[in-house]
Amino acid sequence: MYKQLTFYRIACLNALLAVSLFFISDASIAVYIKIAICLINAAFIIINFNLLKIIQQGNRKLFTQRKKLLMLFICSMYLLTTLLSLYFNLPVIAFFILALIYALVALVIYAHAASITFFKQKILNGNRRIAVIGYDDKAREFAKKLKLSLYHNMPGHSEHNTKNESGKGELLSEYISFARKNRIRALYVSMQHEEHVPIAALTREAEKYCIRVNFIAPDKNFETGVYHVNHLGGMPVLEQYKEPLKSFYKRLLKRTFDLLVSAIVIVFVLSWLIPLVSLLIKLDSKGPVFFAQVRSGRDNNPFTCLKFRSMHINEVSNTCQAAKEDSRITRVGRFLRKTSLDEFPQFLNVFMGDMSIAGPRPHMLYHTEQYSNAVNHYMVRLYLKPGLTGWAQVNGFRGEIKNIQFMEQRVAHDIWYMENWSLLLDIKIMILTFIAILRGDKMAY
Repeated sequence: MYKQLTFYRIACLNALLAVSLFFISDASIAVYIKIAICLINAAFIIINFNLLKIIQQGNRKLFTQRKKLLMLFICSMYLLTTLLSLYFNLPVIAFFILALIYALVALVIYAHAASITFFKQKILNGNRRIAVIGYDDKAREFAKKLKLSLYHNMPGHSEHNTKNESGKGELLSEYISFARKNRIRALYVSMQHEEHVPIAALTREAEKYCIRVNFIAPDKNFETGVYHVNHLGGMPVLEQYKEPLKSFYKRLLKRTFDLLVSAIVIVFVLSWLIPLVSLLIKLDSKGPVFFAQVRSGRDNNPFTCLKFRSMHINEVSNTCQAAKEDSRITRVGRFLRKTSLDEFPQFLNVFMGDMSIAGPRPHMLYHTEQYSNAVNHYMVRLYLKPGLTGWAQVNGFRGEIKNIQFMEQRVAHDIWYMENWSLLLDIKIMILTFIAILRGDKMAY
């Protein structure tokens, strides 16, 4: 990034020097400015790209670094243009146009690098903090490599002496406490350290707080049929769940899709639907137009979920789910719920980034607390942003939760969605949801 910044500054300096030629009538001074441009670019090429080393190492290294190669090409063109201008005495306007083109290309390179870095570090990976459990060489090597990675903020690795097996319970509590205090989202356990760590208990406890537990494989050729093998920092790691959306580009693709769809709905549907439904709700019953409820979001972070109010004002709305023939539902509310129009304000949540078009449906905080202890892997569904609709919903697991088996099936479908995500799957879920609304879903009440 430092070299790209230096290159950007050199490009700006070149453009400024080219502009200055417009205001200089003395030919000798113009020649000195062009010589200065030649020297600046030549020095930049030699110092920043180590041409002698590149020549010694052959063309392979040069061509594997495309961005470096492009910057080298642009600086060389600056140099060549200036030399041609000196030799053929080109008009100032021709020289300026060429210099401006090179400056614009340089700006695009810098803006691209800066924006990608910003999105990865701050927007999409800012909360992906990890920690390593282990005191062996493999754990130290893994921690050292990830400190240099763009994708992870590495707070450090644990160096506890865990040879005393009687202290496993205390260590478990200490690991979880450390992870929660430092907002760790993933723990990586060295498999050479595995015998000293209560793995099953650690995994169960960590999932309650949306913390992933993965393992550092002993070597690059390690294979397993239980865990998914991934690579971080060039080292193999074993992950309990396959998560396509851990990829920056796939998250960016999903977020772009969410923004596009939600923006279209907000402009062309909500712009007239909100005034119309607001009028109907006000004429039907007393109370606000919108029902705002705090629900569990990604990584169990609470957010305010919006809906059109479909019930009379009541004191149990945050603990009691709507049921069939529920007396709290208003006349207009019954129609809104049957057609799923009550959920449309959540497109605003999608646009704001709290929700996604497709994903696990957000549950009220009371249900999260209730089922996180009763259903295995319940909190894994919160690894994703909650969705307007989801794979569980289009497969019949929507609406009232009648028993624990119903919730277990919903969680299983949500985890399947997480492990098999694709943009086509999101589009398929949208289409199936639309068809279900047109047909009339018997679970919508």
